Amino acid sequence: MKISKLYGRRIEGGEGRADATVLGVDFDGRKICGILAADDEQREFYVAAEDMVWKRTLSYKKATKKPVSFNGLKLGRAAYSEDGIFLGYLEEITAEDLAPESCKIGGRKYAFNCLILGDVVIVRGKSFAETAAKDMFIDALCRR
Repeated sequence: MKISKLYGRRIEGGEGRADATVLGVDFDGRKICGILAADDEQREFYVAAEDMVWKRTLSYKKATKKPVSFNGLKLGRAAYSEDGIFLGYLEEITAEDLAPESCKIGGRKYAFNCLILGDVVIVRGKSFAETAAKDMFIDALCRR
């Protein structure tokens, strides 16, 4: 699943719950925890990942208030190497089973575990990032 495809996507409420639009994706450092959404009247609410139905169309079972610890995954952050070299902007994050696996920065793919996320993105060790990307490619080929 590409994270950019979630932002702005409509989710179905069903059974008396309002349809809504995804505003943000909550991330705890290891996996996606939930989403922040707003209904047509701009009332924001939070849906935990376990309360989402992740199929072709998104829907949710129940909603709560936005948690204080909401940590949104933000695309478009500037990315730098550990040496301070500008690499580009965080363009995409790809997740499998709610766990981010890879990302695209400046047109290049990096393993997600190579990143340090903050106001900017730091890519740890270029050789480590390239090795991890190659490992992910080989793993993907072996799964087929």
